[in-house]
Amino acid sequence: MHSPATETVIHPTAIVLPGAELGVGVQIGPYCVLEPGVVLGDFCQLGPHVHLLGRTELGARCRLRAGVVLGGEPQDDKYQGARSLVQIGNDCQFHEHATVHRPTEAGEVTRLGQRVRMMAGSHVGHNCVVGDDVVLVNGSALGGHAQVGEKCILSGNSAVHQFTRVGRLTMVAGGSMVTRDAPPFSIVTGAHPVRWRGLNRVGLERAGFSSDRRDALRKSLRQLFSASSVLDCAQSLATAEDSAVRELAQFVLASPRGLCAGPKKR
Repeated sequence: MHSPATETVIHPTAIVLPGAELGVGVQIGPYCVLEPGVVLGDFCQLGPHVHLLGRTELGARCRLRAGVVLGGEPQDDKYQGARSLVQIGNDCQFHEHATVHRPTEAGEVTRLGQRVRMMAGSHVGHNCVVGDDVVLVNGSALGGHAQVGEKCILSGNSAVHQFTRVGRLTMVAGGSMVTRDAPPFSIVTGAHPVRWRGLNRVGLERAGFSSDRRDALRKSLRQLFSASSVLDCAQSLATAEDSAVRELAQFVLASPRGLCAGPKKR
């Protein structure tokens, strides 16, 4: 006889410490450990050997495969044991041995949005902000305080340097090292330096951008990377008719690290 869908099922080898809060219909697999301060939304599923630490809050219907560790201590020498927060949205998926670290200071948040997928061995460092529908492919990693906009894809074994931003709907190619901000709507590749390679046409098509809007973004990005002054160019684009072009301009103007390199001159 099957258990009702709303019944919480905890494997007898799992350890759920007092102070952990479980929603309805939660499934916790063998040898999991849930520490005080963990909050699981309704219908979350945990595979074997999952470890949830500290103040870690997951939304509804998240799925965690074997060996996932969320809320671990930050890899930061300034960390002094602060009880900081990892906050994760609904419908996220974490594959084998994915890790997310909690922030360095009390009151800070490492935040993942809705429907984020972290594939095997991927990592989100302390104080990161990850938007909705982001995919971190196997072995990809975010350094501390990195920010990744919605619907980005970080391909296998790519990395984002600490305090660096990746704009929304951008694809980072496999093995790339993003050490300067990667603009939205783009494809970036390589390392030392990472370079802008073009418009993320496929991603924009899937997101419903018309051909006219894609052309406007392509033209604007080319202008930015060919301009003698990127900031002056961004200022001129900040009043564009298209809202996505204005978003691109604001991303550039707010960049603390500066943009990644442009295409290599032949």
